[in-house]
Amino acid sequence: MAPLPSVCKINIDGSRINFSGLIGIGGLLRDSCGSWIKGFSVNLGYGSIIEAGLWGLNMAWDASFHMVEIECDATFAVALLKSLIVSTHPLFSIINYCKMKIHEDWCCFVKHIFHEQNCAADALAAKSYDFGPRFHVFLEAPAFLNAMLAVDV
Repeated sequence: MAPLPSVCKINIDGSRINFSGLIGIGGLLRDSCGSWIKGFSVNLGYGSIIEAGLWGLNMAWDASFHMVEIECDATFAVALLKSLIVSTHPLFSIINYCKMKIHEDWCCFVKHIFHEQNCAADALAAKSYDFGPRFHVFLEAPAFLNAMLAVDV
């Protein structure tokens, strides 16, 4: 579902290779018409899905969007961002940083969506393993996402 006018929609997802434990994240930013703004893939080596949210938040902030809707299919990540986290939690630092970014001078909403609604972000997360340990930005939608973007609005 498309967001309201003037709202930037961020879809994020994580990927994990079970036998190695390596993780990657991917995400994309689109405007209220569903038009591509930019996307990203990051091979983190080892890390957490929460980091995908942080990358997406930073990209939206840097692009000067003041109304942001974040969609993620990881129920636990959405719950962590919406609940009180104690300082002894192993991901406290990054969760707290994400929460601080969410409460900056903008309107930011985080919501859970089903995996089937997040195919493009999932594909970007899976693609992250092709790039080595670096942050890769897609200023234009890559061709491998075309079919997914058509149904993933």
